[in-house]
Amino acid sequence: MVSLFSSMNIAAGALKVNESAISVVSHNVANMNTEGYSKQKVNLTTRNISGTIGNNVEAQIRSNGGVMIGNVMRYNNDYLNNYYRTQVSDLNKYEQELGNLGDLAEIFDDLDGEGIDGALSSFYEALNNLQEYPASSTARINFIESAKTLTSVLNSKSLQLDQLNAKALGDGKTEDSLKNSQIYTKITAFNDKLAELAEVNKALQVTQTGTLTANNLLDRRDSILNEIAEYVDIQTKEASNGSVTLYAGGMELVKGASVTGELEIQTANQYCVDNGMVYPDDWVDDEGNPRSDLAVINIVCEGTVIVGDANKEITGGSLGGLLHSGDLNADGMNPGKAKDALNKIAKEIANMFNTYNKRDDAFYINPNDTSKLYYEIDASGNITNGGNNVDIFSTKAGTGTTIDASNITVNSDLLTDDGCWKIACAYFQDMDKFDANAVGNAQNVGNSLYDANGAPIGSFLGTRSEKRSSLNGQSLEDFYTGLVGQVAAGGNNAQNLVDTQSDIVDSLYAQIKSNNSVDLNEELVDLVKYQTAYAASAKVFNVVNSCLDDLMTLGR
Repeated sequence: MVSLFSSMNIAAGALKVNESAISVVSHNVANMNTEGYSKQKVNLTTRNISGTIGNNVEAQIRSNGGVMIGNVMRYNNDYLNNYYRTQVSDLNKYEQELGNLGDLAEIFDDLDGEGIDGALSSFYEALNNLQEYPASSTARINFIESAKTLTSVLNSKSLQLDQLNAKALGDGKTEDSLKNSQIYTKITAFNDKLAELAEVNKALQVTQTGTLTANNLLDRRDSILNEIAEYVDIQTKEASNGSVTLYAGGMELVKGASVTGELEIQTANQYCVDNGMVYPDDWVDDEGNPRSDLAVINIVCEGTVIVGDANKEITGGSLGGLLHSGDLNADGMNPGKAKDALNKIAKEIANMFNTYNKRDDAFYINPNDTSKLYYEIDASGNITNGGNNVDIFSTKAGTGTTIDASNITVNSDLLTDDGCWKIACAYFQDMDKFDANAVGNAQNVGNSLYDANGAPIGSFLGTRSEKRSSLNGQSLEDFYTGLVGQVAAGGNNAQNLVDTQSDIVDSLYAQIKSNNSVDLNEELVDLVKYQTAYAASAKVFNVVNSCLDDLMTLGR
């Protein structure tokens, strides 16, 4: 009688186990198209009733408890998942950089002839005309107008670059600009993901491992980690209960159920104010190189900064790609470097023409008699230019004294009624040979003339081919052509990186799907297996039940 009741319990237990196994199969099939779902499989094990068995066969039989579910296995490859996240992080970085370079390429698209290249060409054409007709007011006014066009194009391109950088990182100064930037939006979303991960960790800590609930939580955990990897390159350390400690750039951000570090973004100007620096005057890196970062990422915990200026630690993901856009020391081309190059061009244009126009021995046309040079006799009886030397280029009002692409403009002194005559027209290295009628030879001054220090004295027109150390030993036009080439090459390189990285990510994703995804053929095999076992257990239960009925009948 005892053995029959034991057999009935074993059969009943088997019915429950196989019913549960069929439920897992059903769960797999239901989620076969669910993104991020990992298929699960029931692992069965023998149930033994505790107690001494010894060598007594009867006792051994009575100790058998049938079958039980050992655990529900989740198909997963941690190494593959971690490698996938690293590649996803790189892909998002490259895609962000490609987007920045795509916008940058549009800014430097000079195919229509209206860009900097066209403005430089027109400027030198006007200068060439001025050389041929130095006493012509029309030639002089045309030159000034071409200079105005050139400065206007430089101003426009600089503004476009500022807007491109502001879209990514803010303008570096105002809180409103920062809050409207891509990096602010991404950091807000990133911090939300950290909170989600901490919540899943908390649930995993109180959930029995190897269960359906735990496996579903692990799927959610992996999905969140994949999403976080889109923002930064991450590292994880998994506990036995499945919860993870998350690191980014070697910095701990989540541990168990707690967010131990969040990302905080602030303008570069505010960071400098907080740290006793002046932005951008003394905004430099550890090696003293100027930085063009417009935003600074800090690591904070409950409002307290635990890592300040973590920009150099955030190198992967879309956040790394955004920070790359303003990094003067980054590899490859970016908007920050393009802006720096434009500033160099503007500074050199102003430096060369202002220097040549203000030389002590440069003379101008007399506005009262345009056939003669303007000159005065000083107290010592020497011929001088009268101190009328003026800059050809200056800064816009209210923008300081340092010329760059954003503020370069034509000196207002040249825009007056007689201003066009203040452009140098003749140069005399030997004042004994001064000739008030020698209108026009300044345009022909070449490197055959030297100043008191032995340095070659260039000419206005000669600046077109003059090589400058600040332009990497190149002329203005060659330097700009090289900049456009770098932008184009950077875009091509970024596109190649994205294409290659996309293939890697797609391949890894396919491997993960192959390993984790539900296979209907396998599920059908398992379904038939568990269904057969369920039917057999039911048959055993019915037979035992019939035997018990017979015994009860005999006992009446």
